[in-house]
Amino acid sequence: MDNKTYEYVEDRSMTIQQYINNIFKWMIIGVLTTFVTAFALEKSSFMSYAGMLPFILIIFQFTVVIGLSRRLMTMKPITAKVLYMIYSVITGVTFSYVIASYTSFSVALAFLVAAIYFGVLVVLGTVIKMDLTRIGTICLAGLFVYIIFSVIVMIFHLGVGTLIMPLISLALFAGITAYDMQKSLQLYNYASSNPEMLEKLSIYGAFNLYLDFVNIFLDILQLLGDNK
Repeated sequence: MDNKTYEYVEDRSMTIQQYINNIFKWMIIGVLTTFVTAFALEKSSFMSYAGMLPFILIIFQFTVVIGLSRRLMTMKPITAKVLYMIYSVITGVTFSYVIASYTSFSVALAFLVAAIYFGVLVVLGTVIKMDLTRIGTICLAGLFVYIIFSVIVMIFHLGVGTLIMPLISLALFAGITAYDMQKSLQLYNYASSNPEMLEKLSIYGAFNLYLDFVNIFLDILQLLGDNK
């Protein structure tokens, strides 16, 4: 009688559906963390004593973005998650100053419209077969120019219409969001045999989509928001 032993090896690979679910799970966690933090601080006396803290936090936000982008391949998944959550909380702190200027209804309305707009763009990024790399690159370059122009407008108080700037930004983020979604799907194929890398890439994808959503929300809030 031939006695054979079979070793059971657990399959730790991540399916593409699990990968996508992980992206949106962490994206939603980040968004909720930001808004809960923002509303909690907006209702408190924190802003009266913050001083220069918001400006310091903005600098720290840029540091986290650069860190995640450049060191993702070498950091552990838990490190990426911690940095992402820290960023979400810090964004909530800076958001508390923004939403304090608007009525609760207009903030809720802007959030709803942003969610719908974002959802449509994500679906487009998922179903469109055309490679969106060129469109994404152009939109990212346009966003860089937009940021520089926005700074110039603020410094020199240029009389640029309040409707034009957020509309331009929304157009840019339409391309960027669809591109980010498509890129996340392409990255799955790149690392489908490496579960740890997929875990990190899902956090990176969530982070990119999180940034897209919060910027879309800010643009729509600027368009629809009613000042207190």
